[in-house]
Amino acid sequence: MKCVLSHNAAYVWLMHHRNPRPDNERSSRAQLGGASVPGRAAVSKLQWFLDLENTPLEFLVCDASLRRKQSSVITHLCTKQLPKGSLIPIASGNDDIELYCVSPELCFIQLCQNDDLLEAIFHGMALCSDYRLDPIARSGAVFREHNDSRLTSTSKLAAYIAKGTDIHGSARALQALAHVHDHSRSPKESGIAMFYGLPQRLGGMALGEVVMNPCIEIYDGRDAEGNTKTSTRYPDVLITAKTTRRGTSCVAFDYDSQSEHQEPWKVVKDSRRRNAIASIDQLVHYAIRLEDAKDFDYMVLLGDRARKVLGLRPWPVVRGGSDNVDRKLSIAKLEQRRFDLWNRFVRQSP
Repeated sequence: MKCVLSHNAAYVWLMHHRNPRPDNERSSRAQLGGASVPGRAAVSKLQWFLDLENTPLEFLVCDASLRRKQSSVITHLCTKQLPKGSLIPIASGNDDIELYCVSPELCFIQLCQNDDLLEAIFHGMALCSDYRLDPIARSGAVFREHNDSRLTSTSKLAAYIAKGTDIHGSARALQALAHVHDHSRSPKESGIAMFYGLPQRLGGMALGEVVMNPCIEIYDGRDAEGNTKTSTRYPDVLITAKTTRRGTSCVAFDYDSQSEHQEPWKVVKDSRRRNAIASIDQLVHYAIRLEDAKDFDYMVLLGDRARKVLGLRPWPVVRGGSDNVDRKLSIAKLEQRRFDLWNRFVRQSP
């Protein structure tokens, strides 16, 4: 029996496991034809084997007659011809089941079928991230390394969407992709990037263009021969102002989830790292701890400070006099969007 894991079940599996598609491996040419839905007993075993016991399994089929109603199963009908590489073979733990998982690119489009725009952006950043979720880790996430590469990238998502424009969810996926960034290293980092980088209409503070964990060279003194030494640093979120009236053109935000539980040597190391980044010309650096991220007013204050040093116009930019009723309503709506974004993707993110 051929089965195709899809939608949210595929997303949860992909984000909790090593990348099932090595970079040097040829894309699978498998298509949806013949895909079915396993029975109750097989579904229960699959949930255990895939570590999805608390998640309903979602399957993709191309024939409406194969759709089933089960408490632990959701079926989705797809009659479109899928682009090459849309299905990835994965282990099922059952010799009778030939199991596939939808690719991260197709999964992104599927999530966009039901996600609102902010959720779509957040899920896109997770799929393009350098982390995978791990409930055992203190922060809830671990860095993908060694033979575990990131699942996909913004360029791969764009290329896939261009091929599958007739797939339901593609329009929302393309809209969200404009705000998705590669190389996030935690869900909280993604939320912080959204909070400070997204436009006001989406609840962000619109500070400028966002880059996640870029490599920056830092002056590190001179060697015995007088040659300049440099080291590299990776600020979590780097924002470059689109327009600025002052000299400073960039701000960096570093998130430290474990500052309250660190050994003294780690505290010293992180302090020196922050001081090194602070020495870069044209850049102001802010450190955000776990308790800071939980404080909405403080997060707004950091954004306002960054806006000031960048020489940007004060927030909010709304036409009308200070006593204008429509202006007050517009400001109230913008503030509510900003609070909702922070609450969903910064405060509640692991």
